Amino acid sequence: MDDLNRILSIEESALNRNNEIDRVLKCSDHDFFDIMQFNPLTIEFDEIPSLVKKIYRKKSLLIHPDKSDHPQASVAFDKLNQSMKILSTTDEDVDEYKEKERLYSIYNHFKKDSEIIDSNFNHENNIKIREKVNEILINELADEELTKLAKQSEEIRKNEMYQKLKDENNAKRKLENQWEENRDDRVKNWRNYSNKIEKKKKKSKFNGKKLKKLA
Repeated sequence: MDDLNRILSIEESALNRNNEIDRVLKCSDHDFFDIMQFNPLTIEFDEIPSLVKKIYRKKSLLIHPDKSDHPQASVAFDKLNQSMKILSTTDEDVDEYKEKERLYSIYNHFKKDSEIIDSNFNHENNIKIREKVNEILINELADEELTKLAKQSEEIRKNEMYQKLKDENNAKRKLENQWEENRDDRVKNWRNYSNKIEKKKKKSKFNGKKLKKLA
């Protein structure tokens, strides 16, 4: 009987681990409050770091890849670590703090639309707020992606223009070098041409005098 209870306890523990991993995986990568599974509207902003550290200690032990056979345990654990990094920071000058502040402000934006802010994470109103927050995050990510693509396109265009100018300058320099390299040949050809013209002029002048004498 004791062995059976022990086996059931192990199976229950494994089930809890896998359920928590699945829950974290379903959360938006950028909704760190959802990943940590607490409602930021029930806590003051300055109290977030201390609460997050307590939550992290429990959840990190629960979903650690070394303690689970879930194939995506490491992915869920990375999301948990990232949430910890963002939400626990207290340095106002770093990007993590600004990201935490922005996410907190998005949640508070929808606070006035909810009649009840319940401490129960899975309360209907809290779920609705998280859904709205997730829509905002999706739209922001889409805008960021469009901006990124636009910058990439602009960068490609600039690189193409730069390459075109570079090719034109190389071609111009090549022609200039060829011009200098052929300078002696041009001078020689010009002298030969000038000599021929001069000889023709002299011959023509001589023939003219001869014709006058005959006349």
